[in-house]
Amino acid sequence: MRRTRNMGVTVAASLAAWAAFASIANAADVTLTVSRWAGPQADAQKKLLDEYAARTGVTVKFDAIDYGQLKQKQTLNMSTKTGEYDLIYVPEAWFGEYSKAGYLAKLDDYVKDAKLTGDGWDFADFTKAGLDVYTAGGSLQALPYFVQTPLLVYDKDALKQAGLEEPKSWDDLLKVSKHFKDAGSGIALPYRQGSAITNIMAILLAGNGTGFFDADGKLDLTQPAVIETVKFMQDLGKFSLNGSNGWHWDEVNKALQFGQAPMGITASGLFKALEDADESNVAGKLGYAAIPYHKQPAGLLQTWAWAVPADSKNKEEAFKLAAWLDSKQALTEMSQADPSFISFRASLASDPEIAKKAPWLATANTVLANGVTLPLQPAAPQLLDALATGLSGVVTNGDDPAKMLDGVQKSQASKF
Repeated sequence: MRRTRNMGVTVAASLAAWAAFASIANAADVTLTVSRWAGPQADAQKKLLDEYAARTGVTVKFDAIDYGQLKQKQTLNMSTKTGEYDLIYVPEAWFGEYSKAGYLAKLDDYVKDAKLTGDGWDFADFTKAGLDVYTAGGSLQALPYFVQTPLLVYDKDALKQAGLEEPKSWDDLLKVSKHFKDAGSGIALPYRQGSAITNIMAILLAGNGTGFFDADGKLDLTQPAVIETVKFMQDLGKFSLNGSNGWHWDEVNKALQFGQAPMGITASGLFKALEDADESNVAGKLGYAAIPYHKQPAGLLQTWAWAVPADSKNKEEAFKLAAWLDSKQALTEMSQADPSFISFRASLASDPEIAKKAPWLATANTVLANGVTLPLQPAAPQLLDALATGLSGVVTNGDDPAKMLDGVQKSQASKF
């Protein structure tokens, strides 16, 4: 609770500046309904929204619900044009569908209007990678807000005592993982059938100079570089911490947090717990590195953005709220309150105060500069499900990578 109260105090100056803008649309008559997933980040954000409402006169309703039901509820409201939502929190995985269906307002004129953005907006400060993700048909349709990426996390003392260096290449990672496996532990891997294992595959493919598709956008899983990548995933799995081939991000993070694993791959959005001295056995002892690569470092853009539904009756006021949430002041406070929160503003990527609390920040920004997304086509969920099932067989049962990929290629190619 102390964390969120401090946040509200610190952003007071920013909110005071924004209060002047509320009068433009007779703010006392405006009610905005915000849709997003529930959780700790939402709890902190609720404090900010309450402060915004108090100082601007705008009434803000917060519909924070379980992630598993969020897309269904957003889609139902926008497809039936209820006008219930004025601002929605949307990930890159849903953005293409929403944009194609015409659910989202175009923001190109809004981001250039100082009456809507407020002072110090500095649109050029947003990284191109984030803006590209939420641009469709040449039009920006959401403001990029939050990003995370998986990284390699390791116990610096454990590597030093073993006489080993931070692994950078595939060969390095196999060598270090084998050492720890032989010593009785191993690398903790989020290899459970599901999204995490395909996330890892996407990063390793990019690090090997390839991807799921060829230059013409056709599914191309049988190319040698893809087979080579999956074979590496299989080899790495042989040196995993016992049981971790069935883990997701959370389990890997806890194994690192409590010193049960000397090394693991997990998502940056969970790193706060690793550095909390009250919760972690290894706070201050960890190193954060790019997931080792064959040709180049790469990251995965796991992102969320603020979008204004096309059926909102308060588009300008909704955008003003989104712009404030995406202002430097508000983003700084979110990052300071939760160092795992990484924004798309380039100026904050090198903020020394934020970096003190987030020792992973420099590495995360390096890999995100070469970040990729998972496939976003309408048929992508079926492809990723098929790959997750196949990869699980490869890493747990020793299935042949080439045969698995050929099978997925044949079953999915016609959909792309």
